[in-house]
Amino acid sequence: MPLIFIASVILITGLDLLISWNKYEMFFKILGVEILIAVIVWTVLTLVFSGRKNKDTEPAEDEV
Repeated sequence: MPLIFIASVILITGLDLLISWNKYEMFFKILGVEILIAVIVWTVLTLVFSGRKNKDTEPAEDEV
């Protein structure tokens, strides 16, 4: 798992460098936008899956 994470970070950073091509301001703007998108997606997924987990762990009502 850490190997995939490291490889993806290197790939994204390399693509950013190729896109910006020695324009440091553009590189950091692109990287900043990518980090913001990643944080937003991570937050939304965390909320969605925590909501599903809470529904699954609710105690079942006894039928009488």
